[in-house]
Amino acid sequence: MAQVTTQDMLDTLHLDSTEYGAIYNLIFFAQDYIQTTTDKNATIDQIIAKTNEKVFNQAVKAIVESLYFGNAETQGFGIRSQVLLNSIRNMYQGA
Repeated sequence: MAQVTTQDMLDTLHLDSTEYGAIYNLIFFAQDYIQTTTDKNATIDQIIAKTNEKVFNQAVKAIVESLYFGNAETQGFGIRSQVLLNSIRNMYQGA
């Protein structure tokens, strides 16, 4: 399984290619956020190797959706994002 791509998110959110740049940047932000809140000294590949790629991808998707639709601005990341982020951190730390 590969990491989430911009085209994956465009398809998931039913967006056309005019949103490519915005979605690309949101994916980059989501991956960076997961990385820095899990272990800022590890690479994304190292985090995925110690956790679960499916969970990582779902967290990226959840964060991108929250940010794209503006939910994160008023409510913070949704419960889905928070649960996935906590799962990644727990798996990474061996809990």
